[in-house]
Amino acid sequence: MAKSGVPHKSVGIYDAEEMAAMENAIEAVCAELGIGQSDSKSRERVAGHVMRSWASGRRLPLNLVQAGLDSVARLEA
Repeated sequence: MAKSGVPHKSVGIYDAEEMAAMENAIEAVCAELGIGQSDSKSRERVAGHVMRSWASGRRLPLNLVQAGLDSVARLEA
């Protein structure tokens, strides 16, 4: 994430629809794994993986959720 708290891509900021898609995936992963609002470190890790999935072109909701889940699986490996 950029210092302003708004994630940036190479040609500008994400639009509202893109942000909503990523936020939905992040919230779904966090709800599934029991990651609360106060666990910012875990939420940021999930968000980072979701955003990398988006940036790589894997933008279907299932791909975004899987990327978020993979962030936790890597910790356990």
